[in-house]
Amino acid sequence: MSETFAMKQEEKKKEDQKKKFLYLLDEDQVEVKRLAREDLEECVKVMRKCAFDVTEAEVAGIIDYKTSFGCCVNRMLIGVGLSWPAVYDPERRTVRGGEQTNAIYLEDPAVLLSFEGRDIRRILLRQREEDAKAAGKSYAVAYLYEDLPGGSIVDSIKGAGSQLGKLYLSEEYEFFKTDKGILTVKKL
Repeated sequence: MSETFAMKQEEKKKEDQKKKFLYLLDEDQVEVKRLAREDLEECVKVMRKCAFDVTEAEVAGIIDYKTSFGCCVNRMLIGVGLSWPAVYDPERRTVRGGEQTNAIYLEDPAVLLSFEGRDIRRILLRQREEDAKAAGKSYAVAYLYEDLPGGSIVDSIKGAGSQLGKLYLSEEYEFFKTDKGILTVKKL
């Protein structure tokens, strides 16, 4: 009986290694880069294809903070994760602009439909978090939606939440009801 158990454990270990290897292959095919002004036109195209209503001036202003990233496959931009410095007050649970920034505000990532399901959002989220942490920021923050669910936010996200809400949940963000909607926060 112990041989059967040992064999099953070994099979499971091999299967887990195979999954990790497949994930690494997928991730290795994706190049992550900090967005710059020369990426502006491509960024706007990707965002508009993903139903974001943006102008070149808005996106340029955000890119100029040098805190936004894109994912490329074969040098083609397929995902955009905009972000900018912010001030987060953990006691009041408010986010605002200002001089003494302690947080990075994360805009919803835009990912081309043909690249959905490849963890591009997760790659962009983690890259922006790592960059913010290296820059001395203490928090990553974002607003999810304006409609406040009844009951537990976490239960609502698990049950019928968006992919983005589920991503934040899996990355250990906290959720708070505010007058501006659902605020999600992670201490970096």
